[in-house]
Amino acid sequence: MSWTNEGGYWRRPLDCHDKLFQSIAAAGAPLGREHWLMAGWLQLGFPCAMDLATQEQSLRAAWGALRLRHPDVALTLHENEKRYEPLIDENTLQQWTDATFRAETGVHSIDELFSHHLKVAPSEYATCHWVPASNEVAIVSPHWRWDGRGLIMMLRSFMDLLVCSSTSTPMPPSVGSEATNLVPTLDAVIGVPDVHKHEWLRKADDLLAPFQDGSPAIGLPITAALPRDTVRVETVFPEHVTIAIREACRARGVRLTAALHASVVLETARYYNQGGTAGTNPEAKYKSWAAFDLRKHCPPPSNATAHAPSIRMVAFPLIADPTVSWDALASAFQTYYEQPLAPPGSDAMFIRVPYVEKATAMLATSPLSTEPNLSNLGVMEGYLQDTYGDFEVRNVTLAVQMLSPQLYVHAWSWGGEARISICYNEAFYQEQFVRNWLRGLRTNLLENLAVSDT
Repeated sequence: MSWTNEGGYWRRPLDCHDKLFQSIAAAGAPLGREHWLMAGWLQLGFPCAMDLATQEQSLRAAWGALRLRHPDVALTLHENEKRYEPLIDENTLQQWTDATFRAETGVHSIDELFSHHLKVAPSEYATCHWVPASNEVAIVSPHWRWDGRGLIMMLRSFMDLLVCSSTSTPMPPSVGSEATNLVPTLDAVIGVPDVHKHEWLRKADDLLAPFQDGSPAIGLPITAALPRDTVRVETVFPEHVTIAIREACRARGVRLTAALHASVVLETARYYNQGGTAGTNPEAKYKSWAAFDLRKHCPPPSNATAHAPSIRMVAFPLIADPTVSWDALASAFQTYYEQPLAPPGSDAMFIRVPYVEKATAMLATSPLSTEPNLSNLGVMEGYLQDTYGDFEVRNVTLAVQMLSPQLYVHAWSWGGEARISICYNEAFYQEQFVRNWLRGLRTNLLENLAVSDT
């Protein structure tokens, strides 16, 4: 699935990931909303001598330059393909920049903008939003354009270009040649055969079987309603507590992702069991997904910023017994997250294709579930610096629009502090309920790691 030049535009067929996220986004169209619309943003510190007008001018210039370095920001999605129309001249670049860069003077923060104003993608292209009131800049796009880590890597490229726009440093490729930077599909990068082995199809079916066997699953109690706005809440662990958490995980031979997922299961089970015997099933399992970063299994430059605007992840089923101990869950999850995915240890990178295709079809007709999902983005300093020239990155955040009755739990650390962020739809949960669940998750994690919160 390589890019081909059709004269006035470039095109490539949609791969399995494109089709999955296209389907997920389209599910909200009848409601005038978009499921899993993504936003990643930074809170910036500017050079003291830079006034507001110059700040905005520099941000606009960096955003325009980002299209030259990463033309995928200007892809358009069609029924069976993605397309890219190359820039003609500097004027067309300026027109695109003016149309996709938004100075948001009517809100106080990106959180406010994201919750109350960004119900669907503002453009067929990715967009950049600048909130002067909070010194925050965001990149917004549907999920089919990139994954969470890819979006954070795009913010890194943006910051590199912000420094260039404020100095005499050379900028990216010239207008008209930027299409050479279009990113190929993961299938093209790793050489997935056009014909799938029968064994891959069978293994894909086996992976999805627990979701299709009719067995019960635990979840959170919800209020039945049509989706409304997405809300984000978070909790932050001070640096000394974060250090203690990591040391406790290391002593137990588990990573934070496994430890946190164990606490997600137990805290969900606690709420599920409060429903009473009439509304619960003792045989119910935790049925969710484990997100795997596939960039580490790709050859250079596919594993780095050059391929940031892409889907390089997969979520495999994670099924667990919520009645076992936290230690048993954490140990099992550690083994699951550590499983090999690439040859010679595994053929999961190839099973991925029929698996995602089958999962897309399954999700289109599956009943709604209410179990919290977890995705740990890790240490953000692995992707972003805290300073770029005279610019400072004070905070980094990622969020997704939620139309389903699930809590989407993101975890990451920045500045030495671990964070747990939850995006949820306010139609299904009251804010205090979500804050209480998050408080319980925090307490469960710390108690099972024997870490003090003071």
